Amino acid sequence: EELAPARSLARHPLFQVVLTKVDTSADQASSSSPLTLPGVQARSLFLGRPSAKFDLDLLVGETFDDQGAPAGLRGAVTVAADLFDEASAARIARHWVRVLERLVGDPSVRVSAVEVLDPADRCRVVEEWNDTGVSGVPGVV
Repeated sequence: EELAPARSLARHPLFQVVLTKVDTSADQASSSSPLTLPGVQARSLFLGRPSAKFDLDLLVGETFDDQGAPAGLRGAVTVAADLFDEASAARIARHWVRVLERLVGDPSVRVSAVEVLDPADRCRVVEEWNDTGVSGVPGVV
């Protein structure tokens, strides 16, 4: 309150990134019969992802086969369209998948040891965007 930061109704005041892990049991995921209540029938209806409530929203959940055995992960990335273009959202999703594939492929790997960027992205960030080929003025900082 003493700092009196500028408030914006377009942004959440405490955080901008959400990671949600959807917990569906194998029983629920493999059940093909709709939920039945006395006098009422209900079934799941996916209406798509809502518009972004946060700058970046990552969703992941486990999938199951017809016998209820784990069959992988399914995820979604939702971004604020005024902050991220389609290419940026795709890049974020690609990096996220890269990390998940590495961790699922070898659960003994430490998260800190996982390379988020593939070689092409690393080259772009480190060599192209951060080109330090021009010498700076020597001095003390």
